[in-house]
Amino acid sequence: MTSGRTRDGGSHAEPLRADVVVVGAGPAGCVVARRLADAGADVLLLEAGDHPASPRAGLLDVGPGSRVVRRHPAWIGEGFWDLPRGRTLGGSGAVNGGYCSPARPADLEAWGREWPRRYAAGLARASERLRPRLEPMGPVATRVAGAFPERVSAIAQARIGARRVTAFDAWDPAGAGVRVRTGVSVARLRWADGLVGGRCDGVVIAGRSHDHDDDNVGAVEISATQVVLCAGTIGSASILRGSGLGESTGHPVGHRVQEHPEVLLEVPADWAPGEWAPGDGGVPEVPPALLTHVVRLEFPDHAREPLAGDDHVRPGPVHADGPRLAVPEVEVRPYALPMHRFIPGLDPVPLRIGLALMNPAGVGRIDAGGTVWLPTEPRDSEVLSAAAEFVADRIGVGRPALTLSTSQHLSGSARIGEVVDDQGHVLGVGGVRVADASVLPELPRCGPYYTVLAVAESLAADMVAARPW
Repeated sequence: MTSGRTRDGGSHAEPLRADVVVVGAGPAGCVVARRLADAGADVLLLEAGDHPASPRAGLLDVGPGSRVVRRHPAWIGEGFWDLPRGRTLGGSGAVNGGYCSPARPADLEAWGREWPRRYAAGLARASERLRPRLEPMGPVATRVAGAFPERVSAIAQARIGARRVTAFDAWDPAGAGVRVRTGVSVARLRWADGLVGGRCDGVVIAGRSHDHDDDNVGAVEISATQVVLCAGTIGSASILRGSGLGESTGHPVGHRVQEHPEVLLEVPADWAPGEWAPGDGGVPEVPPALLTHVVRLEFPDHAREPLAGDDHVRPGPVHADGPRLAVPEVEVRPYALPMHRFIPGLDPVPLRIGLALMNPAGVGRIDAGGTVWLPTEPRDSEVLSAAAEFVADRIGVGRPALTLSTSQHLSGSARIGEVVDDQGHVLGVGGVRVADASVLPELPRCGPYYTVLAVAESLAADMVAARPW
């Protein structure tokens, strides 16, 4: 690793305190750490992972032997999964598809009156740093787009040629003087005077993630005027719960989390580019972009009246003679190659495209032990089945062979308005904020990566204005 940009051995005698401790060097953590350091704060950025991710664009290093992810147990429908989440500098943005799709204004209106404006400002700042680029449409996307020519949208990529661009690259927190420490897992928040839910005045370290010749932290606790949790939807929820916050303190942590359910539709193998045809081969030296274009389809015949607790579903048009209906939207994802061509160590699989429900009715939870529960929602299953039949017919693949999947877009474990306020403060608690996908009030109808960056920029601007350190 490069000195100054990653783990910094430092002196064993350096004071274990900072103005601000940011937990998690994923997309949100890199944004917040950089912006606060630029504003003059002494920032310590803690990352549990201690292995660098590959800079190869297109590589999804989430396979069985990956050293840059942590796997979380999950029940999706009736099946058991392990959900990989990035555990490295750049977080999941260093191992995911890297596509950048902004939320639409209609998605943001449900967040609150000010959020469309705040989001636009945050997105502009994020775009200046990340500078995502469009990639040409490949053969699979061309086939699918030809069946739906008026419904195609291009998806920008966080890459420059053959190199992935992560938030750690783009925001470069170390370049602003942030002290970056890797291999450091935070167990819980530290409470002033031991009063749980009073004022947070630091963090308690779980211990080093692996054995090192040098000691990253050298002690159990770190003092801070402000702690910002950016450990991801699962990680931040685990820290909050491990610190004593939950239902008993009026904080519904881990409740009503959202995901974009997905099914995979097998398509002919010869749709893939000839040089990367399906087979037993591994990941190419420079894989193409996983997803350059999507097709967005609405299914008004499956519009439904929102049920109690179903307010997150995008409403449809209001008619004078009928109820306010929710119109399901499905995103068709023409993945460029079979997944084993992107994921090292994955057994060969057929060429498939994804169909994801972008405004699902179903919600899930993260339990106290960190297991994710995403039960089957019959209304969502019905929409995805209908979408698969429709798409299969339009692209000419006959009866669809479907595989249950997930988009890996989990969000909302510490929602704005329920666990935190509009500035990310944990409600009724001093000294701690949350600024990652955990806080999203509702999951937008797009991959959340770009949205997490935009929201982190907005929340970081609030912190700079308040200067709580």
